[in-house]
Amino acid sequence: MSNLSISERLGKVAYRNQGRSDARAHILVDTAICNSTCPHRCTTYVCPANCYTEDDHGHVHFQFEDCIECGTCLYACDQGAVTWKYPDPEAGRGVNWSLG
Repeated sequence: MSNLSISERLGKVAYRNQGRSDARAHILVDTAICNSTCPHRCTTYVCPANCYTEDDHGHVHFQFEDCIECGTCLYACDQGAVTWKYPDPEAGRGVNWSLG
């Protein structure tokens, strides 16, 4: 296996949920908590897939379609805004790895 950087490795990931209107999120995020009581909004900078973004008004937004199912947001959020369940294998997981 060649030595790939993290960015190169993430570039090898295909997302099965993109463009699927029937895809179900395996992560539920209460952005009301992010936007009202969270003092640091850490999910906006720990998510390697940039599923959490902050707009020009400082409001946190979340979309799961690009999620690589690493679970980092679940462990990083200390405000109780993130609920994460393991993706349903029958519905198909969101990530399709082309290497390893």
